[in-house]
Amino acid sequence: MTPTYTLKMVHADGLGADARSAAELRFRMALEAGVGGREWVAPALQACMLARALTAQLTPEELAGAEHEAARQVIALWEGAEDRALVTALKPLKSAGRAMDEARFEITLLQAP
Repeated sequence: MTPTYTLKMVHADGLGADARSAAELRFRMALEAGVGGREWVAPALQACMLARALTAQLTPEELAGAEHEAARQVIALWEGAEDRALVTALKPLKSAGRAMDEARFEITLLQAP
């Protein structure tokens, strides 16, 4: 089974359904582009979560070690893609004068049947 995902914009009070859907689409498209395609979103998120869990107890000095390079790269890939997707999704709303400082996107991993 290949895990899939859903996403939902949250903390965007006062944003209409059409604007919310458009922002979610912008986020999804940018995120998918950032990780290499739709099929890579769930595995990239899972890998990031695992890397974070495995390195959570390390000191900054320990984390900087060569043996943790892969974990740092996995985390950086996900965080970079997510940050770019957030900017892509929210920039048009902010340009239109909307306060979107609290807006976020929740990603839920699902198991395909």
